[in-house]
Amino acid sequence: TAVRLIGELGDIRRFTSANKLNAFVGIDLRHFESGEYIAVDHISKRGNPYARKILYRTILNMMVSARTKPSHINNYCRERKKQSSGKADFKKIAMGAISRLNRTIYHLILNNQKYDYLKTRPKAES
Repeated sequence: TAVRLIGELGDIRRFTSANKLNAFVGIDLRHFESGEYIAVDHISKRGNPYARKILYRTILNMMVSARTKPSHINNYCRERKKQSSGKADFKKIAMGAISRLNRTIYHLILNNQKYDYLKTRPKAES
């Protein structure tokens, strides 16, 4: 997965922010409003479709292995599932998790760090 992601994204250090990385992948939100009408936000899908699919499958694999390999992204997915009303919300939860994964990857690469779940857990979970 990492090799395929690097192949699609290239050098992640070239992005000036994690939001630009999300835009490159195509998961940035399109927002439309006119007068008092506010449309439901959707992802733009303007970015790299292969990177988006790789990240989506990565999130699915992370959710499957959540019991043995905990992460803050799995915690996010679990909390959002509790709040959701149906199956249609799963893709929204997955896109939010991809955004968090991108921010995590971006931070770890820029700071030359390894992921440590114990450092990312909020104090309340400890």
